[in-house]
Amino acid sequence: MRYRSALTKTSIAIVIILIAIAIAAGTITLYPWFLAPQQETTITTTITTTTTTTTTTTTTTTTVPPTVITVTDFRGKTVTLEKPAERIVVLSSYWAEILLALGAGDKIVGIGSYVPYDHYLPASIRNKTVVGSVFKGVNIEEVAALDPDVVIMDCGYSKADEIAEQIENLGIPVVGLFIRSINDEVKALEILGKIVGAEDKAEELKEFIITRYQTLLEKASTIPDEQRLRVVMISGTSILKEGQLSVYANTSWGRAVEDVGAINIALKEFPNEEWPKIDFETLASWDPDVIVIISSVSKIQTVLDKIANDPKWETLKAYKNNKIFVIPCWSSIGGVLDWGPRDIIGREYLAKILYPDVYSDVDWRADMEYLLRNFYGVFIPKQAFAAYNIVWKEVIDMTNTTVKIPRKVERVVDFITYETLIAFGVMDKLVGVSKYAYTNVLVKTAYPNITEIPSPGSSFSVNIENLTALDPDLVIIWPYKPDVIEQIETMGIPVVKIQLYSYEDIKRLLWLIGTIFDKRDRAEELVNDMDHIVSLVQERVKDIPDDEKLRVLYLWSKPTKVQGGKGTVNDFIVLAGGVNVAAKDLPDKTYVLVDFETIVSWNPDIIIIWYHARYNESTILNDPAWAAIKAVEEGRVYKEPYYEHWNMDASLFILWLAQKMYPEKFSDIDFMEIANEYYMKWYGVSYSDVVGE
Repeated sequence: MRYRSALTKTSIAIVIILIAIAIAAGTITLYPWFLAPQQETTITTTITTTTTTTTTTTTTTTTVPPTVITVTDFRGKTVTLEKPAERIVVLSSYWAEILLALGAGDKIVGIGSYVPYDHYLPASIRNKTVVGSVFKGVNIEEVAALDPDVVIMDCGYSKADEIAEQIENLGIPVVGLFIRSINDEVKALEILGKIVGAEDKAEELKEFIITRYQTLLEKASTIPDEQRLRVVMISGTSILKEGQLSVYANTSWGRAVEDVGAINIALKEFPNEEWPKIDFETLASWDPDVIVIISSVSKIQTVLDKIANDPKWETLKAYKNNKIFVIPCWSSIGGVLDWGPRDIIGREYLAKILYPDVYSDVDWRADMEYLLRNFYGVFIPKQAFAAYNIVWKEVIDMTNTTVKIPRKVERVVDFITYETLIAFGVMDKLVGVSKYAYTNVLVKTAYPNITEIPSPGSSFSVNIENLTALDPDLVIIWPYKPDVIEQIETMGIPVVKIQLYSYEDIKRLLWLIGTIFDKRDRAEELVNDMDHIVSLVQERVKDIPDDEKLRVLYLWSKPTKVQGGKGTVNDFIVLAGGVNVAAKDLPDKTYVLVDFETIVSWNPDIIIIWYHARYNESTILNDPAWAAIKAVEEGRVYKEPYYEHWNMDASLFILWLAQKMYPEKFSDIDFMEIANEYYMKWYGVSYSDVVGE
C-alpha cells in the first residue's frame, strides 16, 4: 500500500516535469480559467515530490484569474477592491439610482444629504444614515463608523475632491464620478456594475440607454440645417432669483440640445463655459426660437407664472409663439431629467418638445415607466408625467391618449372621479358634476355642498348646452360615448377619458389626477396607503395552494349578471387570494348575463353581491333554486360594503373580501378600524359615518 502511494506520487511528479518542459519549449500555453479582458495574476508554485529512491523539486508557473476588482474613476485614479462591494456609502441620489437599478440597493449603508429627497428610491434607501454632501461637507467620522467597502461620490467641483482625499486617508476606497455626456453615463454605469459585481445587469441597462440615444441621433441627422431651432436652456432657479440668468452651455444637458438636432446658442457663444451668466438684454438680443427651462417639479408653475407676469418676456419670439417649455428635473416624482438612468428619458422629452413630428414615435413616458418597473422595481406609470409649456401641459389619459390641458386647471366638469377629488382636496375646482354624485353616500357625507354644483347630466347623457354654460377648461368622462366626446372637443374643451380594468389602472388614475392638479405628492401617499393594505392581504394569502383557493362568484344588478375575467373586480378577487369562477369561460367579458345552469355548473364557494344591487343575500339564500350551490349551502353569500370600483377604496374591498374568504388568516384584523382610519385621513369623515354603522 505504501509502495503504491509512493509510485503514484512519482508518476505525478514525472507528469509535472514533462508539462514544465513543454511550457518552457512553448508547446503548451496555459490560459486563465475564463476568458475576460482582465489583468492576469501569476503565481509561482514549488512542488516537492519524494519517493524511496529519489527526490525531485519542480517549479511551475501558472496563470489564475484575478481576485480583485480594479476600476479607473473619473479622476483618473485606480480604485481596487478585493471583492464586489457589500457596504457602500453613496453621496448623490443619481448614483444611488444606478445602484438600485443594478440590484445593489441593499448594499447601501450611508447616503448623502440630498438622497432622502429622491422619491424614485425606496424608503429603505432614503432612510439610511446621512453623512453630508459635497457642498456642505461630510462627517468623516460617520463615514468611517459605517465601515464601507467603498464611497461613491461626485468629483471635480465644490468640496468633492477635498472630501475624497479625507476619506481615502482613512484607507477607504473612493470612486469619483462626473457626467458631461451620455458616454460618461455609460462609463459610470460600467464602473458601478463592476464595483458591485453586477456587470450583466449593467450591460442590460447600458443597452436600454444606448439604443434610445442612437435613435435620437439618427432622427436628429434628418433635420435640415434651415429647420434647426435656435434654443436657449435656462436655469429656472436663476429666473426666480432675478438678476442674471444662468444658461446651459458646455454641459451634458447643454450639449443634449445639439444632440437632438437644435442649436444651443449659449454653447456657440460660450464654448468653453458650463453655466455662463447673461443679462436679459443678451437673451433678448439672441431672441431664440425656443426657450427651455430646467426646473424642479415643485417650482415649475412658479417659474412659468413669473415669466407670464413679467412684461419684458413678452417681447421675445419664443413667448409670442408659445415656445417656452420646462423640463421637470431631479428627484421628485414627475422629474424626468437627472444624471443617472433617467438622463436618457430627459433627452427624449427634450427631443419631443422641440420636434414633435420628427420624434413622433419616441414615447418618453412609456420608456420611463419601463425603466422604473424593470430596473428600479417600482410602478410609477406614464400618467405620473407631464410635458410643460408656458400655456399648457400635456398628460396621458386612461385610454393612452395624449391630451393638452391648461397649465393650471381651474374649472372642471367631472362625471366620474368626484370622490377622488375630495381626497385630493381640489373640490374648489369642480364646476360641474355627474347627476349621480348627488346620491353618492360618500360625497353627500364628506362634501355636503355637492348639490350646489350644477350637473350637465352624466357620462352617458350629456346636455352639451348646459355643459358649455359652465365654461370648463377640462372635462373628465367615460369614453363610451365617442360622439359626445367629439362634440365637447370640437368646442375647444379638452377631454380626459377614464377607463379602468385593474387595480393597477386605479393607481394610474390616482397619478393622473395628481398630475392634472399638481398634487403628485398626494397621489404618491395615496398609492402607498392603498398598496400597504393590499400588501397586508397578499402576505397572508400568498402560500395558499392554487387548488385550495376559494372560488368566487360576483353578481351585479341581477343574480345572473356575473363578473367575467375582464375588469377591476376580477383583479380584486385575484389579489384577495381567490379565483373568479367566471373568468375561465368569460375571459374577455366584464358584465355578462348567463343562464342559471352555468352558475350551477360553476358551483362557487362564495358569492358576492354588488353594493348597488337592488337585492341582497336573502334573495339568494332563500331561493330553493340556489340551494344546491356550495356557497348557499354553507351560508357564504355576502353583499359587499360600500365602495366604488374605480377609486382608492378598492384596497378596502380587497381586504374585506380576503377576510370573508379566509377569516382564520385575518382574525386579528378589525376591518372597520382600518376603514375608519383610512376614510378619516383621505375624506375627512369616518367610514362608519358613510355606511351608517
